Amino acid sequence: MLILNSCTDGSFLNPNEVSNVILPSNEATDYSYATDYLEVSILKAPVGPDGTTAKAQTDIVLTFVDLDPAVNGIGLKSGATVQVELPNEFVNTGGGNNLIILLQGWPQSPPFPFIWETKIVDNTVTFILTGDYLPGMFGPGPKQAHLLLRGFENPKPGKYEIPIRIQPDPLSLEIMSGIGDVIIIPKPRPSIHAVSVFSGPPGPPPPFFNPIYQEVVLGAARRVGMYLWDKDNEAFLDVDLQMDVDNLSHGLLVQNGSTTVGQVWIDAPPGANNYSLATEGPSAPVLTAVTGLPTGLLLVQFTPDVAVAGNYTLSFHLNNGNTQNLFVTVP
Repeated sequence: MLILNSCTDGSFLNPNEVSNVILPSNEATDYSYATDYLEVSILKAPVGPDGTTAKAQTDIVLTFVDLDPAVNGIGLKSGATVQVELPNEFVNTGGGNNLIILLQGWPQSPPFPFIWETKIVDNTVTFILTGDYLPGMFGPGPKQAHLLLRGFENPKPGKYEIPIRIQPDPLSLEIMSGIGDVIIIPKPRPSIHAVSVFSGPPGPPPPFFNPIYQEVVLGAARRVGMYLWDKDNEAFLDVDLQMDVDNLSHGLLVQNGSTTVGQVWIDAPPGANNYSLATEGPSAPVLTAVTGLPTGLLLVQFTPDVAVAGNYTLSFHLNNGNTQNLFVTVP
């Protein structure tokens, strides 16, 4: 199983088509209704450079179930509700074009057409399911709420608590809830994010191939697309990978062939000494999926050792920025 750890022109957004359905493993843990308490984490969305920057538009992803596809998401029946309460410090400007998406643990992974309606009242965002969204129907099931809120402005820098409340079945009194912390930063910083639309196949249309978690056979490889932004919110271009000739587990991310802007590490299983990581050339300009913003696209491909199965972990880190973890499991 290959694991990677949060569309250019949006042409995949065809609500009349759903294909390439990915079913979870039969051994998947049934997370639905397992507990009333949710562990919630909140990060900047992968389709914009500044979703958690002070005074920028709010663009965040709340994760409330383990992203491992072997763990089922929370099964939501028709009429179920998912409610997120933004603190008052987040300013509802009254602008439109808000997009709210229930994801399954990786980018660009919802069912199409959407099987929910959304309602925003003051600072309360509510999903109302118009059909069943259950583990096994389109994938592992709901695990994340992506709030692309063009009508909201982030507050000043600091840590803010955001609660989420889920009623999985409108005919049941069971409520699942949790609170996550979001860190609003003073200014943008370099960022790198794996995305689905340039990874895979399958897709388009969604749900796409999972660049967070993958599974491959010995010696096989799959391409993964990564969005890059620099410290000024600009597309991070001409960034490429230079692997260490004396240490195949380490490499540098280098811009224009000379300036080091990040590093890459590979943690391989015991006995693996013939794996490789490569790119299809330096990061090039594209427009992001959904948001249509300029970014740099770096296409990477990891090939595990042809003779050694096990778990491989890749970590891409930008200097003064974030880390994108990629995990590779070969059965």
